Amino acid sequence: MNPSRSALLAAIDRRVWRDLGFAEPEPTILKFLPMLVVAWADGAIKEGERDRIAERAAGLEKPLKEWVEKRLEAPPGPYFRFQVAHLLTFLASVWPAERAGQTGWQVEADRWADDIIAEAGWLRRLFGGVSAEQRELADLRKVLAEGEILASDRIWALARGSHAAFAPRHTAVLQEEPEQCLQALSITLEAEAGPGGEPAEPVAVAALSVAPRDVDLDPKRVAELWGNYSHLRENERWILLAQEVSRSGRPLTPRQRQELTTTLTKRLGHSFDEVNFAELAYLEDALAADAHWMSWLPGKLEELHIDRERVSRKQAPGTFHAHRSDVVAQVDGKLVNGPRGLGFRVLDIQSRSPDAPGRLRIASPVFLQETATVEAADWVARYLPDMCDPCNQLVLDEAAGTWMAEVHSHCPEKESAQPEPLAPGRALLVPPWVWFRAATALGAWFFAGKRKSG
Repeated sequence: MNPSRSALLAAIDRRVWRDLGFAEPEPTILKFLPMLVVAWADGAIKEGERDRIAERAAGLEKPLKEWVEKRLEAPPGPYFRFQVAHLLTFLASVWPAERAGQTGWQVEADRWADDIIAEAGWLRRLFGGVSAEQRELADLRKVLAEGEILASDRIWALARGSHAAFAPRHTAVLQEEPEQCLQALSITLEAEAGPGGEPAEPVAVAALSVAPRDVDLDPKRVAELWGNYSHLRENERWILLAQEVSRSGRPLTPRQRQELTTTLTKRLGHSFDEVNFAELAYLEDALAADAHWMSWLPGKLEELHIDRERVSRKQAPGTFHAHRSDVVAQVDGKLVNGPRGLGFRVLDIQSRSPDAPGRLRIASPVFLQETATVEAADWVARYLPDMCDPCNQLVLDEAAGTWMAEVHSHCPEKESAQPEPLAPGRALLVPPWVWFRAATALGAWFFAGKRKSG
């Protein structure tokens, strides 16, 4: 095997295992992954299923047995199905092509993955009907052979690796109503022209959702979700809370869904596949980690965008425009004090260019302990929906010593072509998953409670 290709595959391999919480490959756990996915498919595990999986796990080494037991205690999180599908697809489609060069655990992992994927029923349920991943695995092998992927080596790019060389395009449709905002958020991956020069159809996925206004979450539910999912990464726990925000609004009616779909299709100029909030979040997290790309579109305008060439925020206050190579980003070493049990992380983004100096600070809440305090849960229940509202902008007053927020309504209408900095001692309050993606895309390292992240 080509040494550079071998290193490339090994890097992807470590990443897909790390997504599931393993520092090193653990082939003996593979048989349990499809069972866990299917057992939790409807959001609840049956007692018989739990007992059967626990019985099979009894012979595992202690750390692996404990890993399985933790995922039997509570749902394994919003990304689990995609992480498992990604890992099994990688093992089944890539490593068999390198059979001659496999040694040790790779041989066993290949055999185990073949056993699982040979059962078509498992595969259909794992992929949730997204048949393109099954049909186009050969494309992944080809792209890997050319060494061209890794711009976004997650589940969507697995099936469509030829799209990975292009910067993603983020598009949003917003429809305001008195009590909530209706949103369609999409990501488009362009494609290279075919062998004969014919244009290739871009791949687009979109999530349709609601952002309720003047609706607080239940603080007890906030504390319950945070405590019950302590085994997950911090960002996944916030995604679960984001789903609670969306559920607190009225569901989209068929008419609203059709209007959003029609408007987005017209704006894109082509069709899209609808995904749920967790699927879109998983893809966006992957793009931030692997392509160093993120875009936060709260509604009418692009609010914060990071790609290989530039970093920008169009809205005022806090407009920022800089070439990527001129930007320095770091996370403040000290949290801003919040209510008891809650702090605020601040990401400081500065331009070193003398021609376009500028500075942008973005902040996000962080629970300081595994069991949420009453004060912390109350704050999140009250203000997380405001942070999700596409027509609001919360601003954190860092200088006050304790938290204080100012709400700027209709910020999406305040576009500025010139840098317009925030007042001293202020930082934009953004949803935690947006903050994580920005820090990850900019390569800023920070402590997320259990390990260094970045």
